[in-house]
Amino acid sequence: MNLSDELNKVIKQYAEGNKLSAYKKFKKIYLQNNKNINMRFNLAVMQQELGLLDEAEVNYKSLIKNNSDLKSKTNLYILYFSKELFGEALNIINDLEKENSTLTQIYQDKAYALFRLKNYEASINVCKKILNKENKNIKVLNTLGLSYLSIKKYKEANNIFLKAIKIDTNNIEVLNSLGRLNHEIRNSKDAEVYFLKALKINPKIFETLNNIAGFYLEEGEYNKALKFYKHAESIRPKNSIVINNIAKTYLSIGKIKNAENYCRKALSLENENSDINKTFALILLRKYDFKKAWMHFDGRLGLSDFISKNTTLDFVKNKLPKNNSININSKILVLREQGVGDELLYGTMYSDLFNKYNNVIIESDPRLIDLFQNSFRKVDCNKFVELGYHSKNKNSIEKFDYVIYAGSLGRYFRKSRESFSNTPYLKKIKNYRNKELDSIIESHKGLKIGLSWKSFKNRYAKEKSLELDNFDLIFKKENSIFFNLQYGDINNEINLFNKRNNKKIITLKNLDLFNDFNGLANLLSKLDIFITVSNSTAHLAGALGVKTLLIKPANHAAYHYWDYEDGKTPWYNSLQIINKKDLSNKEFIKKI
Repeated sequence: MNLSDELNKVIKQYAEGNKLSAYKKFKKIYLQNNKNINMRFNLAVMQQELGLLDEAEVNYKSLIKNNSDLKSKTNLYILYFSKELFGEALNIINDLEKENSTLTQIYQDKAYALFRLKNYEASINVCKKILNKENKNIKVLNTLGLSYLSIKKYKEANNIFLKAIKIDTNNIEVLNSLGRLNHEIRNSKDAEVYFLKALKINPKIFETLNNIAGFYLEEGEYNKALKFYKHAESIRPKNSIVINNIAKTYLSIGKIKNAENYCRKALSLENENSDINKTFALILLRKYDFKKAWMHFDGRLGLSDFISKNTTLDFVKNKLPKNNSININSKILVLREQGVGDELLYGTMYSDLFNKYNNVIIESDPRLIDLFQNSFRKVDCNKFVELGYHSKNKNSIEKFDYVIYAGSLGRYFRKSRESFSNTPYLKKIKNYRNKELDSIIESHKGLKIGLSWKSFKNRYAKEKSLELDNFDLIFKKENSIFFNLQYGDINNEINLFNKRNNKKIITLKNLDLFNDFNGLANLLSKLDIFITVSNSTAHLAGALGVKTLLIKPANHAAYHYWDYEDGKTPWYNSLQIINKKDLSNKEFIKKI
């Protein structure tokens, strides 16, 4: 049998589905004829189809180097898409664009690569150019919609996706995108409808399974989430993202051993992944294994959510400490985390920081500086400066030896459960007076209860928030007065409640609950008990040592500092964590 007939026979076997066996035969023949360009190209195609991507990449690169082959370049950038190496893919696409500027496929894939590289504006521009000529190109419409979704232009994204689904009502990619959009804007019913429709069309698409599992995870339907994640895992058993998502789900249902096993598996596949490292840190924190946990907690610094809220990260990343060894005379700049709550939480370590290191500056929210300066030693008062004072100035950053985000202080000062402080670290301003509050306190000798029931401006605000009706049993406590400590636009809600009920919630007229933390601290210090959801005021109460009941959010929405089963957190000794159902437990309420 001559070479041509032998090759045709093997290729026929491959086409009929006996792929692996045919590939091995083809490779053996190629090795005896390794200068045959066509054979090498076909070998690379087989390797790509069989998932042997590294071997296929080597062959494509060789073909391109020696022949500048168009097909090899095209296949190589598609291979890079499979490996999620979108920068490398875009470089090849840009070369192909110069050679074949009229090919829609190249522009289409360029738009997608730009989207995956988070260059959303550039992706949008490319999409619009294509759609000017092909206004019904569904793939491009989907990429355009996803880019709008990524920059939170929800209305524009929705209009684009609806236009695409009108063209093809059964397009799985667009249905998934509509599901993601509605999930993002917390329109749960529509999100589920779109995901389920995509699933019905093809129940074996990995992206759909992963998306609907993520939806159910954030809806608190953990068993459904686990079911779909496991199905996705069966399709891509070495996908580190879905394996990590399974770990998150097990963590949410309290199966810590299962969570740890899955997370370790994900790390073995991709040990530099920021999200996986953060998940592993959360598992270890739940186990009180603080020393190991902090080694992985810096994974959060690579997450898009952290980066978007810490825009100076690019300025300071070269100053981040690489290990736990810092000279006591090093000049250190500490930056707060994502909000006031985190700043107050990690502020529990500032005394340790000042005691160990001689030259420290801490950037702080200006609303907290008075409280910090009032609470620490006089010698440390000048160490607090406003946000951005140094971190927004490249020249100023260069004067520091290290820049540390406050959450990373844990690896230096909270290596064990015993290393946490049992005493509150904040003090109210002594000379602060609120005549209205003082008058109310003086005229009422009964139980003084503070309430805060909402969280704002974060993805899990809905899961963390309650309604006033949830406090019905609390309001029935005799000889009690209730103070509003809820910031935000809630005046109508309180006024309506006060009209409907015998009990009145008191809102102090001259106290700005959002901006005046000195006044808020003063009010908290006058309470017998503060009942709150997870928000910044909860952290302030804990830092002041105010007796506090914190209603824990759904498990998937609970931050690591509230996520303990015994109702206590090592961060604040005066704070007790309860579940929403406790608010309807008469025996529990009697003990307050």
